[in-house]
Amino acid sequence: MPVSPQNLAAIWRECAAGLGLLARARCDTPEDCVQEAFLKLAQQPTLPPNPRAWLVQVVRNLAINSARLRSRQISREERYVRMRPEWFVSESIDPTVAAKQLQQALQKLEPEYRELVVAHLWNGLTFRQIAEAFDISPSKAHRDYMSAIESLRSNITTNEIER
Repeated sequence: MPVSPQNLAAIWRECAAGLGLLARARCDTPEDCVQEAFLKLAQQPTLPPNPRAWLVQVVRNLAINSARLRSRQISREERYVRMRPEWFVSESIDPTVAAKQLQQALQKLEPEYRELVVAHLWNGLTFRQIAEAFDISPSKAHRDYMSAIESLRSNITTNEIER
């Protein structure tokens, strides 16, 4: 029998909180893992014999994959920062420290600003290409990018002062 909306709703009420705890132990996006697992459950042609066990397995695998992806993302960002730390900090700072400061500063940015910085610096897109990809004007892409860079500099300088 296909998975009905009523079955999904009942399983959600019973399992979602516990599945969220399971995912939280492995990754920083537990809600996404739980929602994705329920989407996969909704796409099943029939309800698994033990939906709770099936969901635990799926959520666990999604959380592991999410953590791996995040780890690789952090690794890439740190590698690129070490390649060009002078974009954000003075030469007097250890590149390893600069990489960590940049990573922390990037996390503090609004997601849209972070995407602009990554698109321009790490993916080599022009502001015109960014404008097309993000559905904004090239001048807005440039203005927001400059604001993001200023915010990064400010956050990194603040981190240096706090040390």
